[in-house]
Amino acid sequence: MYSQDARPKALSTGTTTKDPPAPSPVTAEAVNPPISTQLSPERPFAEPTTPPPPPPSKDFSFLLRPEIYHPLSQLDLPPSFRLPPHQPTPTTPLQTLLANHKYRAAATAASLRLCTPPTPPPTELFSLIYTRLACLTLINHLAFAAEESKALQDVNSAFYRVENGKCFLPWELRILCVRLQAVGYGDEKRGVAGYYELAKEARGEIKRAGNSTAKVLWKERLRELGYSVANALIEMGDLAAAIRQLESLRPRGEGMRDEVLEGRLALLYLQLGDVEAARRCLNDNGSTGSLQQTAMLKTLLLMADSSYADAVKTFRALPQTDLVQHNLAVCLFYDGRMDETLEILDGLVERGRNFRALTFNLATVFELCSERGRERKAELVERVARGVGEGGGGERGNVDFKL
Repeated sequence: MYSQDARPKALSTGTTTKDPPAPSPVTAEAVNPPISTQLSPERPFAEPTTPPPPPPSKDFSFLLRPEIYHPLSQLDLPPSFRLPPHQPTPTTPLQTLLANHKYRAAATAASLRLCTPPTPPPTELFSLIYTRLACLTLINHLAFAAEESKALQDVNSAFYRVENGKCFLPWELRILCVRLQAVGYGDEKRGVAGYYELAKEARGEIKRAGNSTAKVLWKERLRELGYSVANALIEMGDLAAAIRQLESLRPRGEGMRDEVLEGRLALLYLQLGDVEAARRCLNDNGSTGSLQQTAMLKTLLLMADSSYADAVKTFRALPQTDLVQHNLAVCLFYDGRMDETLEILDGLVERGRNFRALTFNLATVFELCSERGRERKAELVERVARGVGEGGGGERGNVDFKL
């Protein structure tokens, strides 16, 4: 039996170079990362699922103190993004802010709702906290998010459970807090342990699932936790352990393969410099479900082998998506064809594309190829701000333009 009166237990506790780094290729996840694991502004915001309601006797006033939530400055935004239409009015609904990728304003709106009477009901309260923490992460205020997540204390404690042992916090909030609290307490291993604790719970829910829909849901959550463990190991710098973790997720049935998993393994092997192991991941993939993704990854293998001319030919043969064109530009850069690199990246911006890898790499090319690098980056900010204002979309910070 879980105690209904227990409070949540408290948890224990660059260098610059003369020349800027060269542009880097990106994968599909970098342009449009899955929101469930990477929380990227490039896709619509993922709403948390609805867990069982908490008992009415619970007191959550300790989460409503204004001093918990940090005020957000706009000094890390370029001046063009501090003016209308990029700054919505205070009366704009929270859901509208999220739908339009206005995550800084959404984070502020969530904290105001938390700290302003009337007190939000518990289901809304935890949804607001999730929105606040996720939005802070999206706008690169990880330190603020980590500090604010401590207010929840131990999200797996009995305080957050009903009589049958089920937790009433949204699953997405619990996963997010595992990472944020590991950062906040400076204990990276705590994050891995937290994911394993959630995985143990997910396995129990799979066994108790009364229908196939619930079983599929918890199996998917368990698999996502496996990826989260790998992500935590990568953040710790232990790429070898991350590879072992991903390999343990491979389907065990004969002839069964997971193309997404093999692609992630290939990328991780490339980071380690093991090109042959990455090539084996792709060569063993006999499925035709994602030929373009496999072709893209095989082209990155050519780049890893410094076969830039061959990689350029392969990129040009692929359907010319934004991702393909961006990586083609990076490949041309390494092949010494700077004018073509600049033409492609600049053309993507002209067509209204403004994902972060694009603006960062274009800013890098400006620095390397022009004595007017700072002026051209300022012009890039104006162009992106104008495009975002006309077509809608989220803000961009100084770091996205290397300012």
